[in-house]
Amino acid sequence: MNPIPEGNELMELSKARELLARPSWGVWSVSGRFTAVDSVAELGFDWVCLDAQHGRWDDRSIVGSIAGHAGGKIPIFVRVLSSNVALIGRALDAGAAGIIVPMVENAEQAAATVDASRYPPVGKRSWGPIKAYGEASQAVGERVEPFLAVMIETATALNAAESIAAVPGVDMLFVGPFDLSLSLGLELDDMLHSDAGPLHDIVAAARAAGRATGAYAGDPARARRLREIGFDLVAATTEPDLMQRGGREVLGILG
Repeated sequence: MNPIPEGNELMELSKARELLARPSWGVWSVSGRFTAVDSVAELGFDWVCLDAQHGRWDDRSIVGSIAGHAGGKIPIFVRVLSSNVALIGRALDAGAAGIIVPMVENAEQAAATVDASRYPPVGKRSWGPIKAYGEASQAVGERVEPFLAVMIETATALNAAESIAAVPGVDMLFVGPFDLSLSLGLELDDMLHSDAGPLHDIVAAARAAGRATGAYAGDPARARRLREIGFDLVAATTEPDLMQRGGREVLGILG
């Protein structure tokens, strides 16, 4: 039996699991600001992802932000810097409700991320929560697992999408459309607005394996198109985008 989380963390894990069964909109956070999560939670989005690969989130800010999130209103995901076992475990120890792992290119790499994100006997994750040594979180019982998304971002990964999706413990295929378009030598807009092609193939591979699908959009227009293609969990906007749109609205009111 595995240790179970308590309180807000358990609620966020349960909410994250629920998101795998329905479409949802999220915000991609790049700022590294401790207040970012609560600010997004008040806006009504379904989830927020802290980007530790291309954003300013690091170990200290991830731990502080998740620990300080008031009320467990929305699940917090972390895109880790790489598939490194220690980085995945550290983000989960901090209380992340889900992990998004970049640049996974084959089933073997996907299986390694499962090992890093699951306790034995499923995986090899070491138990050691940052939040609460000596508290009730050390109880044992059935556990709500954080969800694991692996990113399909290269031509190699696209060719292996079916085998990646089939790996037990992988919950979601998550697309980075910018990197994927670069790898394939395609214009992003052409790839997005095609009636068939790579994005449709990834959705089909996920559906065949009973997995959810996710994608980074970065703005609402791309987000709507990705939803039309069939992606479930979509990062519809970023903090900078929210600020720019809000700023323009304020200036428009001021005249």
